[in-house]
Amino acid sequence: MKLFKLICILFIAGLTSCNVIQYATVPVDYAPKQIFNPDTTHILLVNKVAFDSTKISKRKIMALKAAAYAAVAGAEKELKLLPGVKVTSLIDSLHFTPNADSVKFLAKTYKANYVLTFDDFNAGIVLDNVQYDGNAQIAYYNTKAKVDFTLYENNGIYFKKLKGVAEEPQDNGNRGFSVNGAAREAALDALKDYLPYTITNYRPLYNGTDALESSVQQILKGKFDIAYKILNPLIDGKDLKLASQAAYNLAVVYESQGDIDEALDLAKLSNQKQQNNYATVLIAELIKE
Repeated sequence: MKLFKLICILFIAGLTSCNVIQYATVPVDYAPKQIFNPDTTHILLVNKVAFDSTKISKRKIMALKAAAYAAVAGAEKELKLLPGVKVTSLIDSLHFTPNADSVKFLAKTYKANYVLTFDDFNAGIVLDNVQYDGNAQIAYYNTKAKVDFTLYENNGIYFKKLKGVAEEPQDNGNRGFSVNGAAREAALDALKDYLPYTITNYRPLYNGTDALESSVQQILKGKFDIAYKILNPLIDGKDLKLASQAAYNLAVVYESQGDIDEALDLAKLSNQKQQNNYATVLIAELIKE
């Protein structure tokens, strides 16, 4: 949806201006929504998944076990990066044997604050879309993976279900890599509330005057202090169109520095000076951030 909006904006601007549109790459970092105990937290990772050999071929079970291990290994790696978090994994990478012990027993035995059980896993190839080349049909497939975890407190009573889904483009040259990659991404999707993440936005910039073009060059170089000195005086000028565009570019400057509140205020000011598509889209995006 973001990409569609951006394409629409670029198309409209291209019809109304002969300037080449330039845009800033703006990464936005998000903190985890849920935080473990600020003191040292010990998480025990346990497998509860058992693949049914009466319904699944031996070859497919081997592939599923490899992908499932890639999922839990990816989860373990990311959890270990969290401050104050220690992870102990009881999962066997070779046999991937399910553990039948109770959560409370395991937590007590390993002195864990939490037990993260790996409850279910499935992966397969799904049709993404079909395109036509003359009379020929070309089918494109994705690898889709689903994972289920449960995060228990050490008493074994209080828990939270964590479900994740991911799709990766099918790599015909290396299908195993495609399945494993989708499995890892599905595990991270399941744990997303506990992990920090980054979203990259692409913000079009106004460059219709020498001053705006100069500000764009500074923004693209990351010299935000210089861009501020160029743009700030323009906002109070009599030319409302220029003031609106300067306020918008300055909003992008603040977003690039992680100041979402100031960026939102300037995007709204841009629209107050003169309504424009860039600011309208930016306001909607910033409110979500």
